[in-house]
Amino acid sequence: MKFTQSLSARLVFYWILGSFVAYFTLPVTVFLPLSALHIGDSSNSSLESWTTKRSKEILTGALRKGPDGALTVTRTPALQSQFERNPQFRFAILERATGKLVAGSDERLFTALSRAGVDSYSGLFHVSDDPDPNARGYVRSIDTAFGKLTIATYGAWFHWDDALWQLVNFLSLNNFIAFLPLGSAAALVATLVVRRSFAPLRAATVEAAAITVDSLHKPLGAKGLPIEITPFVEAVNGAIARVEEGVAAQRRFTANAAHELRTPITVLRARVAKLDGSDLKREITRDVRRIQTIVDQLLVLAQARERRCDMSLCVDLGATALKVAADFMPVAIDAKKEIAFEGPDEPVMVRGFPWAIESVLGNLVENALRAEPEGGTVIVRVGADARADVVDHGSGVALEDRSLIFEPFWRKEETTPGTGLGLAIVKELARELDGEIRVADTPGGGATFVVGFRPFAPHATSAIGALVEDAL
Repeated sequence: MKFTQSLSARLVFYWILGSFVAYFTLPVTVFLPLSALHIGDSSNSSLESWTTKRSKEILTGALRKGPDGALTVTRTPALQSQFERNPQFRFAILERATGKLVAGSDERLFTALSRAGVDSYSGLFHVSDDPDPNARGYVRSIDTAFGKLTIATYGAWFHWDDALWQLVNFLSLNNFIAFLPLGSAAALVATLVVRRSFAPLRAATVEAAAITVDSLHKPLGAKGLPIEITPFVEAVNGAIARVEEGVAAQRRFTANAAHELRTPITVLRARVAKLDGSDLKREITRDVRRIQTIVDQLLVLAQARERRCDMSLCVDLGATALKVAADFMPVAIDAKKEIAFEGPDEPVMVRGFPWAIESVLGNLVENALRAEPEGGTVIVRVGADARADVVDHGSGVALEDRSLIFEPFWRKEETTPGTGLGLAIVKELARELDGEIRVADTPGGGATFVVGFRPFAPHATSAIGALVEDAL
């Protein structure tokens, strides 16, 4: 199935098949028109030459050996038909070993050949005193069951079934063997030509496979492509351009919507603050804060995408993580939980935007505080390898859910609080920062979210590689 679906394989196959058909139809497709139009060597420029080899085969089939051991030519049905269709037909058969003519041979034809003074082993001839200038004869020395014979035929006229006979008899073992070098050369040339012709297409395929949402502005290269494939590549580039426009419009809409939501959320927070203290007020305050966090993250994500080309900013990951932990300390105390910070001995500088890194870590800390049991401690840890860990001791994340929790709107159950957008936004932000995020088990129970950032120092070891190694 794959062979028939492969355009390269089909082209090579049809090329070889075409060479085969062309080679074995040469007598009819090339030599016959040349003879009919009298083009080429004058010895071949006659249609009458097409019946000579057939005549030789008819005579070979009519040879018999008599009781006295002498060869004779019997009137087989094929030979009888040959005489009826060609009244001027004559032949001469010479036994090479004895130099005697076989009974039934035309002595005048043999004498005419002898006068030429040529001991011919194969070829066409014309008797000079024949009034028909187009008449042709054929002489051939062959090995038969009766020994080596020289057979000469003359005076047969061309009939269209002679062309069919030539075509069928050209499919011989000798010609098959002769075709092998030609077929092998055709296969080699076809393979090289097809591979070279498809090289630009393979390059375009590699480019297409590398296209992501962030590289939609890079069209597929059409240089060197066959003109039959260029329209397809141009159509793909047009589709990519339309997708890029749609993605850009979607991002603008998200950013604008998030921006417009900030004002009503601010108003809502002010109104909630005026309510009397109660459990309901605390719950509403927590929900409003969660909504505002998502809106702020959407704005941060939009800004990160707009400014992604400028990644020259240097951020102290340890100081940023400490600031986030301090910001969430009142929330932790209010929930009767704690936050512990474990920083590096020296500053860990990473590339990125401070507000984007704060948004990533802030979301993870907020999620960890919700998962952490009352009285527990959320740990925020920053390593020298540009990696930040946020550790909780809650129920953890099941192995089958670890690839799903980063999908938009995914929640374990309908009763699970939240919108399912937080971790999806965190993953997108990490990707915009050339980072990576994953989740692992916390020893003793719980979940540890690990974020690797891009080190600022040129020779620093990136935590992204460490994440991949840990995952393996």
